[in-house]
Amino acid sequence: MLAGIIFAAMVPLFVSALKKTGGDNSRVTAMSLAQDRIEKIRQLPYDQISANPTDLTSSPNLYNQSSFGTATPRPFPTTYSALGSAKTYNIAYTVIPHANYKDVNVTVTWLGWGPNYTTSMDTVVMDPSATSVTSTSNPYPTPTAGYTLTVAFKDATQVISPGVTVTYKDALGTTHTPAPTVPETVPFPSKTYQLTWTGLPGGSSTVYTVTCRSSYISSQAPVFHLLTNGWIKFDTHPGGS
Repeated sequence: MLAGIIFAAMVPLFVSALKKTGGDNSRVTAMSLAQDRIEKIRQLPYDQISANPTDLTSSPNLYNQSSFGTATPRPFPTTYSALGSAKTYNIAYTVIPHANYKDVNVTVTWLGWGPNYTTSMDTVVMDPSATSVTSTSNPYPTPTAGYTLTVAFKDATQVISPGVTVTYKDALGTTHTPAPTVPETVPFPSKTYQLTWTGLPGGSSTVYTVTCRSSYISSQAPVFHLLTNGWIKFDTHPGGS
């Protein structure tokens, strides 16, 4: 009698565990179905990604299986049942087109222990014609007014003649030495003085070199390409205060 009472008390626990296990298995199956359909849709040509549940004869259409040939099994069925199982999963497709992409949704529903359950998965498929990039010889064209380069110093009063030299080589290999916007006068009038060059050409085919000479060192910045307005600061007294 005691064993019977204990067993009767444990029956609801067994039933609850069975329901939870069955529900977890169903959710895993539903998620796998949704993921599988998403991946197959992403493999379609962009213009064939369309879904119209109200007109099953339109093409292309994820709901019209004949849109995708005669191969079996059909790539986008609306129902699924595992072998040897009476449980049926219903699959719905939604495609919302936008200017350069499509929103795709796959929803899987199934009957659980009483209510219906749903799992859903989304993806975005870009229009390849809208995202293609055409390569050019200069992907960084110089703006009409050119770029600006500013050179600052740890202590500008330590700069000695000929001060700062900016050179660049153009695409033809010709070397140019542009003058700063305000002519250089050494020694500079203040410790925080800066030099500025404007109207400079840029791009990946134009190589710049900047050299600064001070009382303590002649320093050259690493060569670089001017792809936006630049700023360089020189340490005119390395290791100094």
